[in-house]
Amino acid sequence: MNSKKKSDIDFFEEIVDLYQDRLFRFAFMRVGAREVAEDIVQDVLLRLYGVISAGKEIRSHESFLLRSVSNACIDHLRRKKPPSLRLEEIGDIPDIADRDIDEEFRRICILLDGLPFEQAETVRLKCYDGLTFCQIADLQDIPEATVKSRYRYAIRHIRQKLNQ
Repeated sequence: MNSKKKSDIDFFEEIVDLYQDRLFRFAFMRVGAREVAEDIVQDVLLRLYGVISAGKEIRSHESFLLRSVSNACIDHLRRKKPPSLRLEEIGDIPDIADRDIDEEFRRICILLDGLPFEQAETVRLKCYDGLTFCQIADLQDIPEATVKSRYRYAIRHIRQKLNQ
């Protein structure tokens, strides 16, 4: 194995170590199934390795990975509608440290059920994934003002839902 291929593999392993867990949670919170989320992340990471080994430059590996996982999740959801839960099933929401990822997904689905996809995704990216409005705008390739507007409408809808 030549040194270029070895360094590509080492670089790729660093990226996997750095982003794999975050990408899994990112995918899981969108598709709601462990196996599907794992498959999506694996496919995206393999695609990234192909880009790296081809010698192509990527400006931001994090942005590339998040956008790729997001697009793969959207493609999956177009083929399969995510589960829908009733608001009465939500119960008390404990601290995030006390929840397991499946329960967390179920409760978030309840809160976001009924929102247009774009608004629900904006809330997930902002509140759950911790992205800034600027990062969300870059990820979705839309103006930052649109992101803020979608977020504001979504939060208003969620508050109305919780007050009922």
